[in-house]
Amino acid sequence: MNISCFWRLLLSHLAILLLSTVACLYSIVELGSLSGRARKALDGNQRMIAYQEALTDAFLSQVRYGGKFLITHTEGRQEQLYQFKKDFLDYLGLLKFLGESEPIKTSLLRIERLHRQYHDLFEREAGYIRARQNYAQSRYEQERDKIVESSIRELDGLKAQLRADLHQRLEQVEQGARTARRIAVAATLLVLFLGTLLSLKISRSLTEPRPRTATHGAGGPSSEPQSRIDALVQAFKVRRARVVEQLQAWVRRQSKGFTAGGLSLLAAWNRRSIIWKNPSTRKGN
Repeated sequence: MNISCFWRLLLSHLAILLLSTVACLYSIVELGSLSGRARKALDGNQRMIAYQEALTDAFLSQVRYGGKFLITHTEGRQEQLYQFKKDFLDYLGLLKFLGESEPIKTSLLRIERLHRQYHDLFEREAGYIRARQNYAQSRYEQERDKIVESSIRELDGLKAQLRADLHQRLEQVEQGARTARRIAVAATLLVLFLGTLLSLKISRSLTEPRPRTATHGAGGPSSEPQSRIDALVQAFKVRRARVVEQLQAWVRRQSKGFTAGGLSLLAAWNRRSIIWKNPSTRKGN
């Protein structure tokens, strides 16, 4: 199929424009996704790390004021213990709400269970103290120390998991940015290559000569205008031939009339000259 130069130019530019549009749309969508993931990582994970640190401080404060109550038997210490317990449960609820991965949820459940065990043990020991009963204080102290050590170890493990999750999210963002950059560079090089190739091909097709017979018998888009031009040229040639023939006929007619008149005038002049040379001849003849 023979495609005209105009349509080749139009289609090639449309193809380049379409490819550039697709590359731009991909870059916009991918950069928006990367921005959202980076914001989520920096905002969500950083907040969870801050809540974990506050959770650890609240638990250590409970242990500190609980120990003071067991030593001094002061009710004010126990009230401060309950206040830090409330703060601990609030931070724990926030971490449960923000936590998405299964390891973090599992670690939070273990921390909640250890915290419950610590307070159950503390309440039993506080009941013995309020009732002024003797109890195995050393055994309760050993159990409290085990629970506290396990809780601190679990809280440190939670912090390490949160930091690892943040690092993994940032690595995913970095990997996505590298992929988007490669695709953008490849699309740019492809557009430049196609643009240069199409420009060279179209300029070559414009400069190279075309045979006349190809446009008459091909039946393409340019065959009808070419046939009209040929018909006009042929009609002009016929008209010119007729005008030339008419001019030649008129010249012949004029030349014949001019020759006959000239001969008659020449004969009359000869007769006049003979009469004037011979005086005996009558002037009227």
